Amino acid sequence: MNRHKIPVIFTLCILSLLSCGIDEILYLPQIRESNITRELTNKAFITIPPLTLDYATGYVIYYKIYIISSEFGTVPELISNNSRISSDYNSLFSFTDPSNASAIPSLNTFKGKGFYELELEKSDIKTLLSKNGGYVNIQFPLTDGEKPFINSTDNPIYRSTDGGAFNPKPSGLGYRYFFSSPEMNDYANATSTVNADVSGQSGVSEFAYTSMYIVPVGTQQSKGNFSRLYGKPTFISIFKLPNLN
Repeated sequence: MNRHKIPVIFTLCILSLLSCGIDEILYLPQIRESNITRELTNKAFITIPPLTLDYATGYVIYYKIYIISSEFGTVPELISNNSRISSDYNSLFSFTDPSNASAIPSLNTFKGKGFYELELEKSDIKTLLSKNGGYVNIQFPLTDGEKPFINSTDNPIYRSTDGGAFNPKPSGLGYRYFFSSPEMNDYANATSTVNADVSGQSGVSEFAYTSMYIVPVGTQQSKGNFSRLYGKPTFISIFKLPNLN
Protein backbone atom coordinates (compact mmCIF):
# COMPACT_ATOMS: atom_id res chain seq x y z
CA MET A 1 0.00 0.00 0.00
CA ASN A 2 1.15 3.51 -0.79
CA ARG A 3 2.12 5.00 2.57
CA HIS A 4 0.81 8.42 1.49
CA LYS A 5 -2.72 7.01 1.51
CA ILE A 6 -2.56 5.96 5.17
CA PRO A 7 -3.14 9.45 6.71
CA VAL A 8 -6.12 9.96 4.42
CA ILE A 9 -7.68 6.63 5.39
CA PHE A 10 -7.00 7.27 9.10
CA THR A 11 -8.62 10.70 8.90
CA LEU A 12 -11.70 9.29 7.19
CA CYS A 13 -12.01 6.63 9.92
CA ILE A 14 -11.84 9.22 12.68
CA LEU A 15 -14.45 11.39 10.98
CA SER A 16 -16.69 8.38 10.57
CA LEU A 17 -16.42 7.48 14.26
CA LEU A 18 -17.13 11.02 15.37
CA SER A 19 -20.12 11.39 13.08
CA CYS A 20 -21.97 8.15 13.70
CA GLY A 21 -20.06 5.56 15.69
CA ILE A 22 -19.68 7.11 19.14
CA ASP A 23 -22.43 8.51 21.35
CA GLU A 24 -22.00 12.11 22.41
CA ILE A 25 -21.00 12.57 26.05
CA LEU A 26 -23.65 14.77 27.66
CA TYR A 27 -23.14 16.81 30.81
CA LEU A 28 -25.49 18.49 33.28
CA PRO A 29 -24.08 21.11 35.69
CA GLN A 30 -24.18 20.31 39.40
CA ILE A 31 -25.82 22.69 41.89
CA ARG A 32 -23.10 24.22 44.02
CA GLU A 33 -22.99 23.54 47.73
CA SER A 34 -22.98 27.31 48.29
CA ASN A 35 -26.47 27.45 46.70
CA ILE A 36 -27.92 25.68 49.74
CA THR A 37 -28.52 27.27 53.15
CA ARG A 38 -29.43 24.93 56.01
CA GLU A 39 -31.06 25.68 59.35
CA LEU A 40 -30.50 22.87 61.85
CA THR A 41 -32.69 19.88 60.89
CA ASN A 42 -35.87 21.70 59.92
CA LYS A 43 -35.14 24.07 57.01
CA ALA A 44 -33.15 24.30 53.77
CA PHE A 45 -33.20 27.05 51.17
CA ILE A 46 -31.96 26.21 47.65
CA THR A 47 -31.12 28.59 44.82
CA ILE A 48 -31.64 26.51 41.68
CA PRO A 49 -29.80 27.71 38.56
CA PRO A 50 -31.50 27.40 35.16
CA LEU A 51 -30.48 24.59 32.84
CA THR A 52 -29.91 25.99 29.35
CA LEU A 53 -28.93 22.76 27.58
CA ASP A 54 -31.50 21.38 25.14
CA TYR A 55 -31.40 17.89 26.61
CA ALA A 56 -31.95 19.10 30.21
CA THR A 57 -35.45 18.63 31.64
CA GLY A 58 -35.13 19.91 35.22
CA TYR A 59 -34.31 18.53 38.65
CA VAL A 60 -35.46 15.76 40.98
CA ILE A 61 -35.13 15.43 44.75
CA TYR A 62 -34.35 12.02 46.22
CA TYR A 63 -35.19 11.21 49.85
CA LYS A 64 -34.80 8.36 52.31
CA ILE A 65 -36.28 8.08 55.82
CA TYR A 66 -34.33 6.77 58.81
CA ILE A 67 -36.00 5.69 62.04
CA ILE A 68 -33.65 6.01 65.00
CA SER A 69 -33.75 5.80 68.78
CA SER A 70 -31.89 9.06 69.55
CA GLU A 71 -32.55 12.71 68.77
CA PHE A 72 -29.88 14.97 67.27
CA GLY A 73 -30.01 18.71 66.74
CA THR A 74 -27.62 19.12 63.81
CA VAL A 75 -26.86 17.38 60.53
CA PRO A 76 -23.17 16.68 61.36
CA GLU A 77 -24.27 14.99 64.60
CA LEU A 78 -26.65 12.72 62.69
CA ILE A 79 -23.99 11.76 60.15
CA SER A 80 -21.39 11.11 62.85
CA ASN A 81 -23.59 9.16 65.26
CA ASN A 82 -25.87 7.00 63.13
CA SER A 83 -24.18 4.21 61.20
CA ARG A 84 -26.90 3.85 58.55
CA ILE A 85 -27.04 7.56 57.81
CA SER A 86 -23.24 7.74 57.80
CA SER A 87 -22.94 4.74 55.47
CA ASP A 88 -25.30 6.21 52.87
CA TYR A 89 -23.79 9.69 53.13
CA ASN A 90 -20.23 8.37 52.68
CA SER A 91 -21.10 5.98 49.84
CA LEU A 92 -22.76 8.84 47.92
CA PHE A 93 -19.95 11.30 48.61
CA SER A 94 -18.00 10.43 45.45
CA PHE A 95 -21.08 11.43 43.43
CA THR A 96 -21.60 14.71 45.31
CA ASP A 97 -17.90 15.60 45.34
CA PRO A 98 -17.44 18.29 42.63
CA SER A 99 -13.76 17.39 42.23
CA ASN A 100 -14.69 13.85 41.16
CA ALA A 101 -16.03 14.56 37.69
CA SER A 102 -16.10 10.91 36.63
CA ALA A 103 -18.57 9.80 39.34
CA ILE A 104 -21.99 10.30 37.72
CA PRO A 105 -25.09 8.58 39.15
CA SER A 106 -27.32 6.22 37.22
CA LEU A 107 -30.92 5.12 37.64
CA ASN A 108 -29.93 2.65 40.36
CA THR A 109 -27.53 4.86 42.33
CA PHE A 110 -30.24 6.22 44.62
CA LYS A 111 -32.97 3.63 44.22
CA GLY A 112 -30.50 0.87 44.98
CA LYS A 113 -29.92 2.49 48.36
CA GLY A 114 -33.61 2.92 49.16
CA PHE A 115 -33.94 6.55 48.02
CA TYR A 116 -37.07 7.59 46.13
CA GLU A 117 -38.25 10.68 44.30
CA LEU A 118 -40.01 13.31 46.37
CA GLU A 119 -43.55 14.24 45.35
CA LEU A 120 -46.14 16.88 46.21
CA GLU A 121 -49.66 16.21 47.44
CA LYS A 122 -51.53 18.70 45.26
CA SER A 123 -49.39 19.33 42.17
CA ASP A 124 -46.55 18.01 40.05
CA ILE A 125 -43.22 18.75 41.72
CA LYS A 126 -41.70 19.23 38.25
CA THR A 127 -43.28 22.68 38.15
CA LEU A 128 -41.09 23.72 41.12
CA LEU A 129 -38.00 21.89 39.86
CA SER A 130 -38.13 22.89 36.20
CA LYS A 131 -35.14 23.68 34.00
CA ASN A 132 -35.99 27.39 34.41
CA GLY A 133 -34.52 27.31 37.92
CA GLY A 134 -35.76 29.35 40.85
CA TYR A 135 -35.89 29.00 44.62
CA VAL A 136 -36.96 26.11 46.81
CA ASN A 137 -37.63 26.46 50.52
CA ILE A 138 -38.05 23.09 52.28
CA GLN A 139 -39.50 23.27 55.77
CA PHE A 140 -40.19 20.63 58.40
CA PRO A 141 -42.31 22.32 61.09
CA LEU A 142 -41.42 21.89 64.75
CA THR A 143 -45.09 21.63 65.73
CA ASP A 144 -46.73 18.20 65.87
CA GLY A 145 -49.32 17.62 63.16
CA GLU A 146 -48.04 20.36 60.81
CA LYS A 147 -47.16 18.96 57.39
CA PRO A 148 -43.67 19.49 55.94
CA PHE A 149 -43.84 21.52 52.73
CA ILE A 150 -41.98 23.22 49.89
CA ASN A 151 -42.27 27.03 49.53
CA SER A 152 -45.79 27.19 50.96
CA THR A 153 -48.04 25.28 53.31
CA ASP A 154 -50.20 24.79 50.19
CA ASN A 155 -47.48 22.44 48.88
CA PRO A 156 -47.18 19.58 51.39
CA ILE A 157 -44.51 17.10 50.36
CA TYR A 158 -45.50 13.50 49.70
CA ARG A 159 -43.68 10.22 50.07
CA SER A 160 -43.32 8.04 47.00
CA THR A 161 -45.10 4.78 46.26
CA ASP A 162 -42.67 4.01 43.41
CA GLY A 163 -45.57 3.86 40.99
CA GLY A 164 -47.62 1.65 43.31
CA ALA A 165 -44.80 -0.80 44.12
CA PHE A 166 -45.28 -0.20 47.84
CA ASN A 167 -48.00 1.22 50.10
CA PRO A 168 -46.51 3.36 52.85
CA LYS A 169 -47.82 3.50 56.40
CA PRO A 170 -49.33 5.12 58.34
CA SER A 171 -52.58 4.96 56.42
CA GLY A 172 -55.57 7.21 56.96
CA LEU A 173 -54.83 10.71 58.24
CA GLY A 174 -51.06 10.41 57.97
CA TYR A 175 -50.96 8.67 54.59
CA ARG A 176 -47.81 9.59 52.64
CA TYR A 177 -47.08 12.72 54.67
CA PHE A 178 -43.66 13.10 56.30
CA PHE A 179 -44.79 12.42 59.86
CA SER A 180 -43.14 10.46 62.63
CA SER A 181 -45.66 7.95 63.96
CA PRO A 182 -45.76 4.49 65.59
CA GLU A 183 -46.48 2.84 62.20
CA MET A 184 -43.72 4.82 60.47
CA ASN A 185 -41.23 4.05 63.24
CA ASP A 186 -41.96 0.32 63.44
CA TYR A 187 -39.15 -1.62 61.76
CA ALA A 188 -41.61 -4.43 60.97
CA ASN A 189 -43.14 -2.09 58.36
CA ALA A 190 -39.80 -1.30 56.69
CA THR A 191 -40.36 -3.83 53.90
CA SER A 192 -40.30 -3.63 50.11
CA THR A 193 -44.10 -3.62 49.91
CA VAL A 194 -44.91 -1.25 52.80
CA ASN A 195 -42.33 1.34 53.92
CA ALA A 196 -39.70 0.68 51.28
CA ASP A 197 -38.43 4.24 51.76
CA VAL A 198 -37.61 3.64 55.45
CA SER A 199 -34.40 2.31 56.98
CA GLY A 200 -34.24 1.18 60.59
CA GLN A 201 -33.21 -1.39 63.15
CA SER A 202 -35.28 -3.94 65.02
CA GLY A 203 -38.14 -2.80 67.20
CA VAL A 204 -39.88 0.57 67.30
CA SER A 205 -37.83 3.78 67.18
CA GLU A 206 -38.86 7.09 68.67
CA PHE A 207 -37.60 9.50 66.01
CA ALA A 208 -37.62 9.74 62.21
CA TYR A 209 -35.35 11.78 59.93
CA THR A 210 -35.11 12.10 56.17
CA SER A 211 -32.04 12.74 54.02
CA MET A 212 -32.45 14.56 50.69
CA TYR A 213 -30.39 15.17 47.54
CA ILE A 214 -31.15 17.31 44.48
CA VAL A 215 -30.07 16.07 41.05
CA PRO A 216 -30.19 17.71 37.59
CA VAL A 217 -31.77 15.43 35.00
CA GLY A 218 -32.26 15.32 31.27
CA THR A 219 -33.02 12.97 28.39
CA GLN A 220 -30.50 11.23 26.19
CA GLN A 221 -30.89 9.08 23.08
CA SER A 222 -28.81 5.99 22.42
CA LYS A 223 -29.41 3.57 19.56
CA GLY A 224 -32.87 4.98 19.02
CA ASN A 225 -33.94 4.68 22.66
CA PHE A 226 -34.51 7.54 25.10
CA SER A 227 -33.40 7.31 28.73
CA ARG A 228 -32.94 9.62 31.69
CA LEU A 229 -29.63 11.44 32.00
CA TYR A 230 -28.28 12.36 35.44
CA GLY A 231 -25.92 15.05 36.59
CA LYS A 232 -23.97 15.07 39.83
CA PRO A 233 -26.22 15.33 42.91
CA THR A 234 -25.92 17.84 45.73
CA PHE A 235 -26.67 16.98 49.34
CA ILE A 236 -29.53 19.15 50.64
CA SER A 237 -29.85 18.26 54.33
CA ILE A 238 -31.28 15.84 56.87
CA PHE A 239 -34.64 16.85 58.32
CA LYS A 240 -36.43 15.74 61.46
CA LEU A 241 -40.00 14.59 60.81
CA PRO A 242 -42.64 16.20 63.06
CA ASN A 243 -44.87 13.86 65.04
CA LEU A 244 -48.23 13.01 63.53
CA ASN A 245 -50.02 14.17 66.70
